[in-house]
Amino acid sequence: MRTLNSHKLLLDADCPMCRMYGKGFEKAGWVDKETYSPYQNFNVSAEMPVDMNKARNEIALVDTQQNIVRYGIDALEHIVTNRFPGLIPVLEWKPVDFFLRKLYKFISFNRKVIAPSEAKEGVKACVPDLNLKYRLLYIAFVVILSSIVLYYYTQPVNAVMGWQNQLGREFTICIGQILWQAMVLNRLLKKKLLDYIGNMMTVSMIGTLLLLPMLLIKDLWPVYYLFYFIGVVSFMLWEHIRRSKILKIGYWPTISWMIYRIVALGIIVLLN
Repeated sequence: MRTLNSHKLLLDADCPMCRMYGKGFEKAGWVDKETYSPYQNFNVSAEMPVDMNKARNEIALVDTQQNIVRYGIDALEHIVTNRFPGLIPVLEWKPVDFFLRKLYKFISFNRKVIAPSEAKEGVKACVPDLNLKYRLLYIAFVVILSSIVLYYYTQPVNAVMGWQNQLGREFTICIGQILWQAMVLNRLLKKKLLDYIGNMMTVSMIGTLLLLPMLLIKDLWPVYYLFYFIGVVSFMLWEHIRRSKILKIGYWPTISWMIYRIVALGIIVLLN
């Protein structure tokens, strides 16, 4: 297994995911020390002809000896296949290559709503362009995942309360939250609306992931599921407030978010 030498890997210094795998490559010995280079501090030169605009959307891997720049999934695959040459045929197989390229873009164009960071004055920003297709795909993915997990999670509580367990209801609540926030906050947030909704969906996804372990535990009293759910929602509220501060959009989105959830719960109780 070989270490990749004489390269610079440009990554967003404010992105937790980018720092994690950038430093991870170095610690694992896949690349040599100081390969990770913050995008914000990088200076373009004739020896390093990087398209800095493209590098906002796709990480750039610069070969400092041959002056070759690879972007996005090509950069990651170059690091991986240098370490594990046997993976080259697998990664070059068209279905795998197609899937990885789409997955990379799905994550890359949504990374700032998955793990947001505050904009710093006087520092070169590394914010990906808004890609409407991948943002809507991200929103749809979280809606489907959250609805399915909630459908199974609420079964014990619904059984005790005598309520019907409906997957369609969970979909309706998730989609209704998006429509409600978009309608209420459209004038207030304007250009930040899709960024906010993306962050809101990440809050939902975090809550969904926190519920998953409880699905593996069987035969608990319904009250345990209920109290754990309350704890998860409380954490989601805190995370919603934190992300709203990062986006500098005030408390109205959080207030609106809470109102919808309270009203939705009230409607469920009345209908049952």
